[in-house]
Amino acid sequence: MENNETEKKSGATTAIVIGIVVLVCCICALVIGMGVYGYYAFQQMSPGVDFEIPTVPFSPPADDGAPTQAPDVNRPPVDSISTETLDTLESSIVPPNEPRELACRLGGICDVPEVMADSAAPRTVGEKDTFWVTDVGTNENTEVTATLQYITPHVYFWVQDGVSFDDGEMKQLIDTFENQIYPTNREFFGNEWSPGIDGDEHIYILYSRGLGSSIAGYFSSSDSVHPLVNEYSNAHEMFLFNADNTFLGEEFTYGVLAHEFQHMIHWNQDLNETSWLNEGSSELAAFLNGFDPGGFDFLYISEPDMQLNDWPNDQDATTPHYGAGFLFMTYFLDRFGEDATKALVKDPANGLDSVEDVLRQINAVDPVTGQPITADNFFMDWAVTNFLLDGSVGDGRYVYGNYPAASRASATETIFNCPQAPINRDVHQYGVDYISIECAGNYTLTFTGSTVTGLLPADPYSGEYAFWSNKGDESDMTLTRDFDFSNVTGPIELSFQTWYDIETDWDYLYLEVSEDGKTWDIITTPSGTGTDPSGNSYGWGYTGVTNGWIEEKVDLSQYAGKKVQIRFEYVTDAAVNGEGLLLDDVKVDAAGYSSDFETDNGGWQAEGFVRVQNVLPQTFGLALIKSSDSSVTMIPVNADQTAEISLSLKDGEKAYLVVSGTTRFTRELGVYQIEIK
Repeated sequence: MENNETEKKSGATTAIVIGIVVLVCCICALVIGMGVYGYYAFQQMSPGVDFEIPTVPFSPPADDGAPTQAPDVNRPPVDSISTETLDTLESSIVPPNEPRELACRLGGICDVPEVMADSAAPRTVGEKDTFWVTDVGTNENTEVTATLQYITPHVYFWVQDGVSFDDGEMKQLIDTFENQIYPTNREFFGNEWSPGIDGDEHIYILYSRGLGSSIAGYFSSSDSVHPLVNEYSNAHEMFLFNADNTFLGEEFTYGVLAHEFQHMIHWNQDLNETSWLNEGSSELAAFLNGFDPGGFDFLYISEPDMQLNDWPNDQDATTPHYGAGFLFMTYFLDRFGEDATKALVKDPANGLDSVEDVLRQINAVDPVTGQPITADNFFMDWAVTNFLLDGSVGDGRYVYGNYPAASRASATETIFNCPQAPINRDVHQYGVDYISIECAGNYTLTFTGSTVTGLLPADPYSGEYAFWSNKGDESDMTLTRDFDFSNVTGPIELSFQTWYDIETDWDYLYLEVSEDGKTWDIITTPSGTGTDPSGNSYGWGYTGVTNGWIEEKVDLSQYAGKKVQIRFEYVTDAAVNGEGLLLDDVKVDAAGYSSDFETDNGGWQAEGFVRVQNVLPQTFGLALIKSSDSSVTMIPVNADQTAEISLSLKDGEKAYLVVSGTTRFTRELGVYQIEIK
């Protein structure tokens, strides 16, 4: 599935790793780890043999029937809560990385053309060629020789020499891609880069050994980069499939092709799209081509309090995220159609901001309220739909028109006795709690939510402000300042406090110095590393997690007598990213410089970086569903995140309170309290 971050320097490599699990039927189990999107092989199988896997690679928390008591509700007055950080983040842009520009500026490899050729000579069956193959388990790259076995108008299918295959299965698979998957994906998601890096409209597909024991195949956008930028680039738009464990005749392989082709398209349309929306689109692609969506939606529906707009670093926790993304994209297609879905893939913003953009572009208006539909409005409709699945309710919006097999969510908690004393709960941002209320009588339910939450799990080192790197996939954020050391003759020391959570061995943050603003020296720092197991690093950089604030002191004496620029630069690859880096209390005594960022940006120029407080206003979305008539009421929430709801239930009737956190930009939880009188 996706952008395997073994990526050769700056490209995204999308990896599919094999795995089939039985829920009601056999499903493909997908997880992600260390930047590799994948289906992992939990058990090998032979073609045509049914089997069961006893466990799914996702373990929801143990449930003893009693919800864990949440932290206290935090309710400073609304007018005392700063919206500065929220305003800053809403107006900030996370720049995508540009491999050729990075190679020149940080690697000294300049003037690299974008493409290898403007056109390509036709290939013929029987030709041989060499290709780089990455073992995603060891990050080793091996060159293999392969023979061109089959040609269609848009595919060259290559097989590594010495690998056996069934000719009929090969032709059926590639013909299906040519005649079904290729036009369907293009219709719904847009076009791949074509003729692309090699000037050829054909997509190269290589069937080879050596991809690793647990991987079925991958798409690597690094193959669409010039080999001068990435020495392991194959310089073709291509997919690779694992001849050691993937069989060309399996339906699973067909779904992989549809899924991966969407990633190829998405990479061309919106390079640094968030993983959750990109993966949801790829799962939708497999479904639109008639292949089993895999059961991931069942895993999500079983545990709906999971942040939709996030992608976890823990590979064992990713499977339900595929299901959530799939359901969200399927519902979006249901509500707004093909053109809006294609616009969503292409929109340069990311995640829910893209959803907001497209709803505005198409002038989406709620036919019931007459008001514009926002991303949060759409999310709440989707949350209710996952519980109701009933097209007879309201105007018919609470159902998957194209996916009648969708599973229905159940109550996450039940209140049997009323009155109910105040109880505290928490919910993920864009996660969902479904609270069943089963008390006959007339009552008032009071909802009281926290009015504030944090942006990050760490506060600034001193005061209220720090610079934050921001975060995003395949992105490049910089923080730069001029320093004049012309009159400095003695030692120069740069010191700063930092806290970081950066995807280990895949994403890196560099400290750099430039004398001309064009080429940059990467500086060795006490807590950085020069190791590069993934091939992603441009030099000495920060990666991993600090588990607290640390002080860094760096010798810059070599720049005495010069005017320079100092830069912090955060470069990420695909799929996974951590919380990023916080920077505070920067000092260069030799230049008489010191800033804690409390009053301003300290003279630094930010591209993607943002000066922030660890404060965001907490907001919630509420809805009430009544079992007697399946009516749905979207509950207005006051500015202080309170609401009062009148309940009148007869014996046997139930009401369901739907609660979601709706604060963007953070992974912190939203805490709330409910009381029934």
